[in-house]
Amino acid sequence: MIVKQVTVTVENKEGKLKEVMDILAAEGINVIALSMADTVTRLIVKDPEGTMELLKNHGYEVHLTDVIRIVVPSQSGSLAKMLVEIAEEKINLEYMYALATEPGMIIRPSNVERTNEILSKWEA
Repeated sequence: MIVKQVTVTVENKEGKLKEVMDILAAEGINVIALSMADTVTRLIVKDPEGTMELLKNHGYEVHLTDVIRIVVPSQSGSLAKMLVEIAEEKINLEYMYALATEPGMIIRPSNVERTNEILSKWEA
């Protein structure tokens, strides 16, 4: 399923990610998934548009990105089979990360729409 991801630039210094989390917590926003590398923090939340506006109002650089949320069956080789299907279509996976509070993972393929079609059969 295609979902919106909030991508926020967070200074790579002590306490800066905590500031973002404090802003979200004060508004009752639960983070379903989080990926952080250098200054790029990616978030999956229930209200991405509202979260983006909230963080922008606090001076952060924020944008939304389409990603795919998928539940990988808990069986040996399931992820490998999915990756083969994507690779056969010559689609690159830019990044992926696991959900924190619910089963599943987030993937960012080079072709979101086609990957969503390919993986739709994996939906429960």
